[in-house]
Amino acid sequence: MTDDDPDSSTADSTESVLEGVTLTPPMSLTLCPSCGEPVGSVTSRGPLDHTAGPCGCSLTPGEVRRL
Repeated sequence: MTDDDPDSSTADSTESVLEGVTLTPPMSLTLCPSCGEPVGSVTSRGPLDHTAGPCGCSLTPGEVRRL
């Protein structure tokens, strides 16, 4: 590589910026126990009436605690 190579400085600067940085994977959503789709929300309309979102599956109180 020479000083005239534009890619060489980019690679060096990227490596120095990332040195010492720990990358973490994005947060994952828990899967719905009924259909297997990711659960982004739980709607509760009482002590025994829970719905997973966005799939709309009904959840038991035990399933809600495990999410």
